[in-house]
Amino acid sequence: MSGMFSDLTIIYGILCCWLFLALCVPAEAQQIPLSNPSLEGRTGKGLVPSGWLVANGTPDTQPGVFEILLAPSAGKSYIGVHSGKGFLEGIAQKLPASLKQDSTYVLSLDLAFTLYYLYPACYGNLAIFGGNAPGDTAELLWTSGNFTHENWQRYHAIFRPHGNYTYISCWAYPTTACNKSMYGIALLMDNLSAIDPLIPPAVQASVKPCSCGEVADGRIMLHVTGGAPPYRYRLDNGQWQTDSVFPGLAAGSHVAEIMDAHDYSAGVTAKVESPWKNCLVVMPGAFSPNNDGLNDLFRPKVYDVIHDYRLRVYDRWGALVFMSNAPEVGWDGNFKGTPAGVQVYVYICTFTDSRSEQHLLKGTVMLVR
Repeated sequence: MSGMFSDLTIIYGILCCWLFLALCVPAEAQQIPLSNPSLEGRTGKGLVPSGWLVANGTPDTQPGVFEILLAPSAGKSYIGVHSGKGFLEGIAQKLPASLKQDSTYVLSLDLAFTLYYLYPACYGNLAIFGGNAPGDTAELLWTSGNFTHENWQRYHAIFRPHGNYTYISCWAYPTTACNKSMYGIALLMDNLSAIDPLIPPAVQASVKPCSCGEVADGRIMLHVTGGAPPYRYRLDNGQWQTDSVFPGLAAGSHVAEIMDAHDYSAGVTAKVESPWKNCLVVMPGAFSPNNDGLNDLFRPKVYDVIHDYRLRVYDRWGALVFMSNAPEVGWDGNFKGTPAGVQVYVYICTFTDSRSEQHLLKGTVMLVR
């Protein structure tokens, strides 16, 4: 009986711990995608793109309204809003998953100012609010600060909500009075990202050494954790690329960088080694195909970049027992599915090296079991 109560106590304790974790430990924040993030829609006054709602006022899908002619930064359209004392204009969206209290997020977007938006304007300032209805401004999450650049620039909104919110809204938001007009806070917005958990990226490199000191065939592959995809990669301050692999490298140290979707970056220094200074191809004199992981295959040790490779192996009577056209494919000591006999075999190997010189290697190899 006492054993039964002991087991029940253990089970009860496990259930209590599970309930405590479920109620008290915050769930890890996940990426929250936005509907229609590039704000595609029919242009017009008082129109908002599909997936978005009017938070207040009469936001406009641009370009073309009020002589706004700036080309979109992504897609074919964007949103324009203006505000002033006693009048705020903004758009909102219901999120597919709630913003979680005390989780840190990043949202990237493009902003631009316009000197006239029906009225003369002084500056732009975007405010992002969290709430539980389209026009709910329960918590100010982030502001861009005043700006006057008339070209698109990328902003990264980092915020940590103090509550759980099902809506996010974006507003033209006055910070100071405009002496040009009552509605002098104007901005254009385009090309929003997903709302991502803020996890700084980190990068590691795996390196393939050069075959020899005279050949630039090293390779670096970058591996990213954290951050938000898609990632960009570059090596030694070169051009950014979407491929994480950098082939054709000479021996030496290289500085690699990555950048995520929110322009957060990380770097690593990777050294491409060259185990052999001189380029050469060496044929072994014996092999033992006993599956012990040591010399199980007869194939050359290649410290060069070679092509036009051919290897033929013959027994003592001149019969062809093995052939290969790739240096990484070696003989496992079998002939027609049966282990070949212990004896000395003759090989002929031809190839062209990295200097375009042709080579013929002849010799014998001992099969040992």
